[in-house]
Amino acid sequence: MNKRKIILGIIVIFLGYLFYWTFEPYSLNPFSDKPISQPQSQNNLNCDNLNSFRLKADSIINTAINKNEFLAISTGIYSKKCGNWSSTAGFLNKRNQEKPTKNSQFRIASVSKPMTAIAILQLYEKGKINLDLPIQSYLPEFPKKEKGDITIRQLLNHTSGIPHYKSDLEIFNFTHYDNCQEALKKFENRELVFKPGTDFLYSSFGYTLLGAILERVSGKSYQTYMQENIWKPANMTNTNLEQTKTNVYIKLGNHFYRSPKNDLSYTYSGGGIQSTAEDLLKFGKAILNYKLINPATTELMIKLSNTDSKEMEYTYGWDNWISSKYGKIIEHNGTQVGASSYFRIFFDKKVVVASLANNLNSNEEVRNLSIELSYLLLEMEKD
Repeated sequence: MNKRKIILGIIVIFLGYLFYWTFEPYSLNPFSDKPISQPQSQNNLNCDNLNSFRLKADSIINTAINKNEFLAISTGIYSKKCGNWSSTAGFLNKRNQEKPTKNSQFRIASVSKPMTAIAILQLYEKGKINLDLPIQSYLPEFPKKEKGDITIRQLLNHTSGIPHYKSDLEIFNFTHYDNCQEALKKFENRELVFKPGTDFLYSSFGYTLLGAILERVSGKSYQTYMQENIWKPANMTNTNLEQTKTNVYIKLGNHFYRSPKNDLSYTYSGGGIQSTAEDLLKFGKAILNYKLINPATTELMIKLSNTDSKEMEYTYGWDNWISSKYGKIIEHNGTQVGASSYFRIFFDKKVVVASLANNLNSNEEVRNLSIELSYLLLEMEKD
């Protein structure tokens, strides 16, 4: 009996420690109920209203942090007319009160997809792939589907019928895959949701499949190809596949809880990249300056099927629409354990905005912050 009690006691202590380590309840936080970390701004803006913008931007970020909209935030804006501005605030780690810097990497989640789309379109530019051939032309081992053949074009715009996650719990993946081709094992035998080309279904697995095609056709790992052909040409020095063991958080209600860290190797090309707001601004600038793909391919990437429509449409790697006030806009958001991200390019205005938070369930708040800051700058540019 005593032995059982000892074993039971050990189990209770272990489970208690595991709960404490995993969730870090907000009430056990070593600092106040509402942690405050003043925004740390980096300015390279050349507009006349720089000081006014900085003060208003800091106030917007302070308000968001004080309302517990996210635990840590890295945000920034690039304007061809005015230059760069970026800021960080909050805490990367609740217990240690570690503040983010401009070099702190965040999970960017599905903002990875535009990068993968551009990488695929680079191969298209070079004549190495045909967007309309069955994918078995490049991955012959991928099972053919009863509902029809899948093309790269359909993978790019989510009309392939490849399913998305079975449930929200599927994002908690703890199996490591060495590359995108190996990660196909996770879903390759699942049936299509519809006949390819007949409907729309957002699918991160579809972008894992694009990553596998990229690896096979280029003969390089996803990481190596992206480093050589996307990140380095765009001067993105703080971007890579996630390798660090930083803490990740989930927001529930008005509190932040530490989460077990899931393995992102199943979705490297769909949501496995980590970066900074400043690097994402460089990515946007490279797109605007046609450093990654040429103007004709860029037009293919962002061309709407109905150019007169004001409705949002998913083109090749982007949510895409036309604003009556700001013209062509392309954007993508991202959400996963430890990440709420938002990235937008005002294509006609030559303005880029990016925001990254280190917790799940702040997508709307991160988007609203990004849009408020970008509209603030766009209105000042008019003065």
